[in-house]
Amino acid sequence: MRLGDVWHAWQVEPLDGVASRLWVATTDATSWAAVDYDGSREQEFVVYQHGPRRLWDEVEAAYRWWAAQRKPGPGRFGLTVTSDGTHRAWLDAPASAWSV
Repeated sequence: MRLGDVWHAWQVEPLDGVASRLWVATTDATSWAAVDYDGSREQEFVVYQHGPRRLWDEVEAAYRWWAAQRKPGPGRFGLTVTSDGTHRAWLDAPASAWSV
């Protein structure tokens, strides 16, 4: 929910020296990141980024935010949609909302 305009997909068919790849991209297709895992070295990945946004840096920041909030599950999140169609996500209370 911190990256509302981003999609992801796993590529699991074997690549040269890569066991699996995570693709992350913006819905407008202007920025993307690919994260490669070689299948042997835990916690070690190769990251490629392209476009005006440093998308993997944003993913890491969203993960750090989530971890700092004590790793909340879906039950702690909410969504407010106003009469003009604005979407705002929040954690624990609507006062902590951010744009989606």
